[in-house]
Amino acid sequence: MQGRTGAAGIRSGILQAAMALGFLAGAVWLGMDLHASQQRIIAEKRDLVQQKSQFMSQWFGTTILSTDYVLRDILGRVVPAGTAPQTAAPGWQEQTIRLLGEKSQSVEGLDGISFYGADCVFMAAANPKLIGFRSNQSFCRDRAEPVSSDTYIQYMPVERSATHRPVLLVSRNIVDGDGRLVAGALAAIDLSFAQNWLEEFPIGRNDVLAVVDGNDTLLARSPLLPGAIGSRAPAPAGQPSFGETRGSASFIARSPFDGRERVFGISKIEKIPLLVLVGLDREDLLADWRHRALQMGLGYLALLLLAFALLRSHRTALRQRAEMHRLAVTDPLTGVFNRRHLLDTAAEEVVQAWRQGTPLSVLLLDIDHFKKVNDAWGHAAGDRAICRLTEEMTVQMGPGATIGRLGGEEFAVLLPGCDPTEAAIQAQTLRHAVEQVCFEAADGVERSLTVSIGVAGLRPEDTGFETVQLRADAALYRAKAGGRNCVVVG
Repeated sequence: MQGRTGAAGIRSGILQAAMALGFLAGAVWLGMDLHASQQRIIAEKRDLVQQKSQFMSQWFGTTILSTDYVLRDILGRVVPAGTAPQTAAPGWQEQTIRLLGEKSQSVEGLDGISFYGADCVFMAAANPKLIGFRSNQSFCRDRAEPVSSDTYIQYMPVERSATHRPVLLVSRNIVDGDGRLVAGALAAIDLSFAQNWLEEFPIGRNDVLAVVDGNDTLLARSPLLPGAIGSRAPAPAGQPSFGETRGSASFIARSPFDGRERVFGISKIEKIPLLVLVGLDREDLLADWRHRALQMGLGYLALLLLAFALLRSHRTALRQRAEMHRLAVTDPLTGVFNRRHLLDTAAEEVVQAWRQGTPLSVLLLDIDHFKKVNDAWGHAAGDRAICRLTEEMTVQMGPGATIGRLGGEEFAVLLPGCDPTEAAIQAQTLRHAVEQVCFEAADGVERSLTVSIGVAGLRPEDTGFETVQLRADAALYRAKAGGRNCVVVG
């Protein structure tokens, strides 16, 4: 019984360990799969924002390039072949103002075009009110700054703008051989155009679109941050620098304005010091992924709970089956095998001994004068005496023996591998040990026990356990007849 119960426990333990390892491996695989899918989403979004920033920078850059073409055309007309402007010619200013007005309408978003001379003072403008004002471009404020014929792009805040509105200035100059300014044309792009342009693009509630100049000045942003427009914003960590070359990239960083982590795409048009940034909020990007991860996690947890519930049910069933088996094969008072199971086991041991050619012996014993114990001190004291005897038998006989109660105070012990001589020695050891056993009688006094033991061994002529049992029973009878508290071999 113990072997079968132990084997069932081992199998249950192996099953539980296998399930635990399986679910651990499943959890690791699930975590790796979710991490990989998260990285795929981020990689896809990085490609997306980079492409979107490229598209937007090209679109916005088209306005800048178109403005530059207009300025070149104006300079070519007003200052032909690089000569000094013919400002003294009759009708020059009126003709130039008309030209500038026409050109201002040719590019969407232009707030006006002005023409200035070597002193940076506007000599003609689409808005005649600006004539006589001096440009606040950097090379006009600092005459020591070198001037070139390249395109200049510069943010002009409200306090320095001639129109008293924040604008983006695009200018082109004519310089002489010594690098001195001869004349120039300037176009102003109202930043409300850039702001309105950005706001035409649909974005998520935590996403951001922005245009910054080469000095990291925020020119436009969607959603609008009025207090931040025109101020220098520290570049997000990881933002690349492109210099004069065209470039685009993607990176992940926290916004310097609201601290939210975003996947940024950034692009620049060649030789135009403007950057277009597209930022998609990382938390929002992963919202569906988190929902999926939560669903998978909860599903996996539910599966785990179900599996362990089934395992618990299985273990409960095993325990119940083991308990039912124990009740079916054990004596309820002593816990040793009952008569039926002992006889079944004895029959199996006989077959095993015949098959292997090994000896087998049996001890039959009962408590001497047990009727007097019951009559003098009651059946409860008799039960205590029987229990104390089985405890001592279990200790003395060892794990190789099979002990069973045949009924009342009579017990049998199967000793596989022992011949009658060896069995008699063990029987004598048991008898001496039982003499030291005491049990509590009804009067509270400790009383001692003795046992009579009959020993018999399996013989070649035996037909089964019954013949061995009969010889052991006859030996037990002789032990009792011979004065009890002794061992007789049959």
